[in-house]
Order: sequence, then C-alpha cells, then structure tokens
Amino acid sequence: MNQLSNTPTKVAFREKMEVAEAAMKQWQEEGICDDANDYCELTHYFSPIIEEFGCAVYGRQLFIPKDTLIIGKIHRHGHLNVILKGKILVTTEFGAEYFEAPHVFVSKLGTKRGVRAVEDTLWLTVHLTTKGSEEHLDEIENEVIAPDYHTLGLENTMKNLLLDGEIS
Repeated sequence: MNQLSNTPTKVAFREKMEVAEAAMKQWQEEGICDDANDYCELTHYFSPIIEEFGCAVYGRQLFIPKDTLIIGKIHRHGHLNVILKGKILVTTEFGAEYFEAPHVFVSKLGTKRGVRAVEDTLWLTVHLTTKGSEEHLDEIENEVIAPDYHTLGLENTMKNLLLDGEIS
C-alpha cells in the first residue's frame, strides 16, 4: 500500500495528533506545561555543498531530556534518523515504536511524530538540502518540512475524508 494514503486509520491518527498538539500549545500559553524548545538543545551540522549533486547533508541533533513530550512537524521527505543516546517512544500514523540507542531508522514521507523520552535522549536527523549553513535555517525548514498535511495531498480530519468520498 502507498505510504501516503488517506485510510481512515491514518486520517484518524493525524486528526488526534493535531488535537493533541493544539492542547499542548494551549497548556504552554496557560503555563500548565513548559515549551520543550526552552530546554531541548538543538545543534546543526552541515557538509559542504556537493556540487555534483547540488546539495549538502544537514544534520539536526536534538537533546531531549527524560520525560519530555514533543509533537514534531510534518516531513516532506523520507530521511535518516540516528538515536545516539537514550531510550525513546515514537508514535506516528505508521505505528508506535520504542528505540534504544544506538539505533538507525528511516522516517517515511509525511511523518509527524509524537515523542516521549524514556531517558535523556540524543537524536540526529539527516536531510539533504540545497543550502549549506545555519544562516539559511528558515529556507531549509521550507525544504524539509510541510506546513500542513494538505500540502502533501493528505487529509487530517475524518469529516474531510468523508466529504471527499474517499471512504464509504
């Protein structure tokens, strides 16, 4: 089956993920919980642009403290992930997985994750980009992150799935 599909199970997951993300943002605004961006340490790494291929390799390393909950962004492309240290529970529309370092896996196109750090975790994602430095982080994010599911031709609500007539 095509990994980019609008099955009821996948659409229901996307809808729940977006509801959870909105609730987390509201809790942060109300001071009920902290914003993980305040204490997760992010480090960027770049290879030189490889002229033959017209791109650079971009590594995004994130330190995630134990018991941190994160809802990630929607990825435009499949990419490599390396759990360098720690233990982490990752839930996506493709299922829930538990990773213990050292571990390498490939994210699928369209992935948005719910993450819980079981231990302090060091996670590296690896992307290709046409940019080769931190001064272009906004442009790089536009290359690797989709602003919403619809950009990828995906539904994120059961109501829209029913209206589109994709299920009966």
